[in-house]
Amino acid sequence: MTYIPIQSLDRLRLSIKMNIQEYVPLAKYTTFKIGGPARYFCAAKSEDDILEAVRFAKEKKIPVMVIGGGSNLLVSDAGFNGLIIRCGIKGIEFKDAGKRSVLIEAGAGEDWEDLVAQAVERGLYGVENLSAIPGTVGASPVQNIGAYGFDVSGSIDMVRALDTKTMKFVKFSNSECNFSYRNSRFKHEKGRYIVSKVTYRLAKEGKADASYKDLVEYFGKRKIADPTLKQVRQAVIEVRKAKLPDWRSWGTAGSFFKNPLIDAEHFKRLKREYPEIPGFPEADGRIKVPLGWIIDKVCNSKGLTIGNVSTYEKQALVVVAKPGATATEVIGFANEIMRRVKEKTGIQVEAEVEWAVA
Repeated sequence: MTYIPIQSLDRLRLSIKMNIQEYVPLAKYTTFKIGGPARYFCAAKSEDDILEAVRFAKEKKIPVMVIGGGSNLLVSDAGFNGLIIRCGIKGIEFKDAGKRSVLIEAGAGEDWEDLVAQAVERGLYGVENLSAIPGTVGASPVQNIGAYGFDVSGSIDMVRALDTKTMKFVKFSNSECNFSYRNSRFKHEKGRYIVSKVTYRLAKEGKADASYKDLVEYFGKRKIADPTLKQVRQAVIEVRKAKLPDWRSWGTAGSFFKNPLIDAEHFKRLKREYPEIPGFPEADGRIKVPLGWIIDKVCNSKGLTIGNVSTYEKQALVVVAKPGATATEVIGFANEIMRRVKEKTGIQVEAEVEWAVA
């Protein structure tokens, strides 16, 4: 008979309860389809699971990374020498919030596109322009996902998350989330908070916003002057499908880089050199510049291929990887694109995709 020390027994019980696996290949859990193994891996289906998983990691003194759909993640070829928590908390509940709005409470593991589809089907306004974005509910506040003139921060009412410092679940109002362009307190304080639930406030009545350039062109061709909620959602899906690679067939994370925000003087200098460069004023006085335009028109790098990695032929902001590509190749390619942009425009590009290295 073999005797196991009490501490080892505790770890064994936890491992069995949590189904913590070892050396799990991560490529199949990311849309890039790239990445080495996780030293430890678990699927968390409840808040208790998240608590126990973090305690496990604290005991072993290893880093923790949370993933959902893996649509904004590039895992290193060496893998992740810590614990990967794949959040699978489910549940979507619609709650009436008066004459004007409805609250949607959703588990962090719910599929984002499913939530949008349900909201539009019920005639609720606020997330229709965010259709066809791969990923989970839990990632939406972290990344402050956005598309076609909308950021999800405009619809978020509350976020519930585990504070890994205090090991208590806390709630954040919209203002407490410190949202900004593709950013939030959850991304800024990386690793501290693990989102378990998000509540969205959507309008019962409204007017679907089709003012974004691509949508104006879409409805103009079809001579639709006042598109409905469902028509805007369908337009977004079709426009995205035409411009972006299907992540189920390609190794990609969609837009790899953030559109840069630059000061007005910097934009004026670029405008003198590149008169056709687009720019969109922000509330703080900065100008948002479409990086895809710069990569294409200024750097002549749309469709650029180096080894097994390239910018997508229909959208230069997107990086795609052929089967067999490595994370090292993708990172090297991304650095080359950033170097070219910096050299031509003076803009320091930031990656939107998170690189998992530990």
